[in-house]
Amino acid sequence: MQTTTRLTLGLLVLLALAPRAEAQLLQWNDRGYFTFSLGVQPQSRSFTESSTLAIYEENASITVPHTISSGLFLDVSGGARVWQNFGAGIAYSRFSDKESPMLTAQIPNPLTFAAPRSVILQPLGELKREESAVHIQLLWMLPVSNKIEIAGFFGPSFYNVKQGLATLSLTDIVEVPPSFSTVTVRQATVSQADESKTGINVGLDGTYRITALYGVGGFIRFAGTSIELALPGGGTTTVDVGGFQMGGGLRVRF
Repeated sequence: MQTTTRLTLGLLVLLALAPRAEAQLLQWNDRGYFTFSLGVQPQSRSFTESSTLAIYEENASITVPHTISSGLFLDVSGGARVWQNFGAGIAYSRFSDKESPMLTAQIPNPLTFAAPRSVILQPLGELKREESAVHIQLLWMLPVSNKIEIAGFFGPSFYNVKQGLATLSLTDIVEVPPSFSTVTVRQATVSQADESKTGINVGLDGTYRITALYGVGGFIRFAGTSIELALPGGGTTTVDVGGFQMGGGLRVRF
């Protein structure tokens, strides 16, 4: 949240100074642009999946902690100058990660009430997280010189998240008679949640022109939202998507 606030305030200051800067700096004369960047999402995300399973007239409790690590993502964008130094564009980014979490459960005893038995399944197996987003960007381009340009941008982001989840079914549980003091688990029941939600993006992009058409540059931005995922064992959990991002790569003007 602090990162979002700082970027937003910085962008507002940039836009507030834009009319004065326009009189002092060069005009943006390009028709449009393309960018091709490799970015990094430095923060990790974590959430806990909790569910229950009715068995022996009691409820088994099942817990799966998830950790989404930091990592790289691809980002491409394109846009056009609309009026003077104002422009509009669209960007697409995709981030993915894999994890092998641990499942823990408290399984009721068929012979004794309120005497659950603990079971651990580790590693659970490979679960995948995919975040893809389309970012609409309204921008103000400030050419500082013939070589250097800075753009401030903001707009809505349309996120889609696919998250691997896990729980237990009755067929996954293997009893050990005759005492039933222990219980084992064959495997977990794995599923995939698929949810979409609108968030925001705000940030800055800088370009150094090597030629009239090509250059290199970098960006910093906040782009993200929070999404509620439906759990296979019932209920929902809230996960954070995106976050602070930075990256760089090729810049093309036309």
